[in-house]
Amino acid sequence: MWDIEQLQRNGVVAILSVNDGEMVHESLIKSHNIVYMKLPLSSNAPPRTGDFEFCVKVLPEIVDFIKQHYLLGTVVIHCKSGKDRTGLALAAFLMSTKSITPLEAIALVKSKRNIAFTAPKWDTFALKVLRAFENT
Repeated sequence: MWDIEQLQRNGVVAILSVNDGEMVHESLIKSHNIVYMKLPLSSNAPPRTGDFEFCVKVLPEIVDFIKQHYLLGTVVIHCKSGKDRTGLALAAFLMSTKSITPLEAIALVKSKRNIAFTAPKWDTFALKVLRAFENT
């Protein structure tokens, strides 16, 4: 797992789990004055019925959390593999702060993490979710 003291020394001010928070020691994180939030996105690959609506509903909360903290320091966003759910959260944040399109946000995330959006059908799913998020 993580070295919380090292994360703190490196300027991490918040950690966001976009999974179920499995194996996260919330009390340890908070004891180092790092804010922790769990806002899970769908882990289904391929996505299932209801996943679209669920993700569209949660993304604004995710973006708000990141915005609350990123000017104060580093915000760690994680899921299990750090590619699909994390990529979706980052793309939504980028759209919100850089006024870019869903396709541009996806491309920017993929330029830093080339395996982003590679779970079965997550490329088209993410685009659909981000287009809906863009209109919220």
